[in-house]
This record gives sequence, structure tokens and C-alpha cells, in this order.
Amino acid sequence: MKKDLKSTTMKTIKGVLDGMLKSEANSTSCMFVYQPKAPEELKKFRKHK
Repeated sequence: MKKDLKSTTMKTIKGVLDGMLKSEANSTSCMFVYQPKAPEELKKFRKHK
């Protein structure tokens, strides 16, 4: 039971973070106040490569 809860939680967190990455990669501004330079690895999440 505890293992299932941990697994489900981790999958949910991963999905949320992946969604944020895709959103940030395809927008011109950052969700947060400070916008640092985007790393090169972020390009793989873009719609238009």
C-alpha cells in the first residue's frame, strides 16, 4: 500500500513537472518573476524544433 502511494505520487509529480517544462519551453516569458537563461536541454520539450 505504501509503495503504491509513493509510486502514484512520483508519477503525478513527474507529470506536473513535465507539463511545466513543456509550457515554459513554448513561451517567451517565465512563470516566475526572474527569468534565467534557458538551458539547451529545454529545447527537446519545444513544439517547434
